Amino acid sequence: MTVLVTRKQDAPKRIKMMTVELFPQVGSILDSVVGVGETPTQKITHLLLSEIHRHLEACEREQLELEIAYGLEYADFERKLEAGDLGNEFEYEIEMDALRWSDLIVEKKYWLHQLNQLKGLLK
Repeated sequence: MTVLVTRKQDAPKRIKMMTVELFPQVGSILDSVVGVGETPTQKITHLLLSEIHRHLEACEREQLELEIAYGLEYADFERKLEAGDLGNEFEYEIEMDALRWSDLIVEKKYWLHQLNQLKGLLK
């Protein structure tokens, strides 16, 4: 099965086509996916949306774990960390949590951007 996927380019009214070749077994599985679009492109787009949702849920879950661990939202955590209210900010565990929390915020923004791009294609 060959699937043509349309991608918008930066320049207005320019469309680039990408050909994706799938193993026959994958094509038949894709054909059997029901309720998420009629064309292979729609089905792949919906599958990508599901994967992005999974990444967003993982980010949210990890952020919640940090909020529970410190009893703070990130902005408050950052203020207290800088003020020294959480102890030595360079202590390995605190430093790693601060870095991870910051990374999760950036990662969530990335996945939200990807989500919005895909949703725009479905309109």
